[in-house]
Amino acid sequence: MTTEEVRWYALKVFYSRLFSIKAELDAAGITTYVAMTTVEKFEEGQLVYVNKPLVASLLFLRCSESFLRAFKEKHNGDLMYYQDFATKKPAPIDETEMRSFIILTAADRGTRVQYLGERVPDFRRGEHVRVIDGIYKGAEGYIRKVRSDRKLVVEVRGIAVVAVSYIHPAFLEKL
Repeated sequence: MTTEEVRWYALKVFYSRLFSIKAELDAAGITTYVAMTTVEKFEEGQLVYVNKPLVASLLFLRCSESFLRAFKEKHNGDLMYYQDFATKKPAPIDETEMRSFIILTAADRGTRVQYLGERVPDFRRGEHVRVIDGIYKGAEGYIRKVRSDRKLVVEVRGIAVVAVSYIHPAFLEKL
């Protein structure tokens, strides 16, 4: 008997059900991740800080492919998994990409992490680096110029790209 490999996958969750789907997966013992950010809102004459998903409707989970397919079937219409276009199978996420994405987004302080979309915009090519110290230690990405500012850009291919403000060169090592 072989055991199925556990990998990271991404779900697009519809109808504002992100946190109820996450709670169901958490209760089933499945590791999940939702990138959150803090935003300022002005409500009833006061400035308040609210946590919200960095990328609306995006939920990452670590499970086997068979669990993912069964879960999607159970929730047909409420969610979809990101798939490999060539094979039409669920697209597993590279461990290094996912680890770097989590490091950057989990350390978010509200204004430093910026969601850039699903694909890397055509910025000036930079060097592949690893952060060796500080709150982003362990993250791997590329130094790119984004709107005239140097940023560390991390991509989860085909799903999300995030960028974080300037990191001092002393904390970077070339790969």
